[in-house]
Amino acid sequence: MAALWWVLTGAMSLSALLWLGLVLALVQSARDRRFVLDPKDEQPALPNGPVMVSIVIPARNEEGRIGKAVRSALDQDYRALEVVVVDDDSSDETAAEARAAADGDKRFKLISGRMLPQGWLGKPSACWYGKQKTRGEILLFVDADVKLAPEGVGCAVRALEDRGLDLLSVWGTWQVESFWEKVCQPVVGGFVRGAHPLDQVNDPQGEVAFANGQFIMIRKAAYEKFGGHEAVKGEVLEDVRFAQAAKAAGLACGMFLGPGIFSVRLYTSLSEIWQGMIKNFYHGMDRQPGLALAAAGFVGTMTLLPFVILGLGLALGHWPMVAAAGLNVAFLYAFRWIQDGVVGLSRWYGITHPLGTLVLLGIILVSMWRGLRGAPTAWKGRAVQG
Repeated sequence: MAALWWVLTGAMSLSALLWLGLVLALVQSARDRRFVLDPKDEQPALPNGPVMVSIVIPARNEEGRIGKAVRSALDQDYRALEVVVVDDDSSDETAAEARAAADGDKRFKLISGRMLPQGWLGKPSACWYGKQKTRGEILLFVDADVKLAPEGVGCAVRALEDRGLDLLSVWGTWQVESFWEKVCQPVVGGFVRGAHPLDQVNDPQGEVAFANGQFIMIRKAAYEKFGGHEAVKGEVLEDVRFAQAAKAAGLACGMFLGPGIFSVRLYTSLSEIWQGMIKNFYHGMDRQPGLALAAAGFVGTMTLLPFVILGLGLALGHWPMVAAAGLNVAFLYAFRWIQDGVVGLSRWYGITHPLGTLVLLGIILVSMWRGLRGAPTAWKGRAVQG
């Protein structure tokens, strides 16, 4: 039995070295401003040009959210824009709220979504249909729960032009208010971001592609070049597939951290987090059960096992084991402290990281199980085949 304790001590020592490497890499990444989009760093775009931007907002049952999204879009410093809201067969007051928020602004257009065509899912269909009604040379697709900062559009346009990009996407600021949002969102979001390193995503020669559907800006000519949302019409994870199709077509794509560009509150409860994530997590792993199990194993081993071994070491009085596991825990919390600071989240909730990790593991495994069973996934009241 003593040999087992020393094996665990050795494993924890190796794991601690890996955590230390992750911390150092994160520190270096936090100092790297290449992939940060900040209105304070970018020269402001001309308010009336040089090109018109069409903001397309697909909305299905977004009462209580769509008004803020519309108002923030119309209140941009960049004035050469129009806002097209696609009311995708909502059963609530989405249309009325959007119209009231526009308050007669001539740059606003509300259209009713088309009947869902065969082979299309709801959001790609609404985005594609909305695009047909636009006049701008640049398209900006944002979700109905996104609140744009007044300088957000202008900053993104300037970055698109100055960096010679065809497509630009942004990670904004997460608004987390409830207990479970603060526990789960940093862990789940950190996992997704960690799986798509920005230096790889922004490498034009690399194969890794990623976009955040909350904010995707693309030149209309580039959109039409690869088919736009028609190319991803049946995809649950349409934003990532959109970026992959664009990059495969040879378009210049950029993904940035942009906490000053927009804010969004994704979910308000544990139930919403759970249901919202399990519908697409397995799709994000290309529906590969081996990859999902490997991810779950890695997360559990790196994040939860050190706490178990730390407790075991304390119970046994095996101080080398305590030291090795303790270093893991210390480096883990250092990583979380830096990460939360980078994305503007409260650092003190990092203490709940093991709890958030348990939820993440459940999301990965349940999403995989549903995918393997071919279970239908509900999205905005519509059944989507898993």
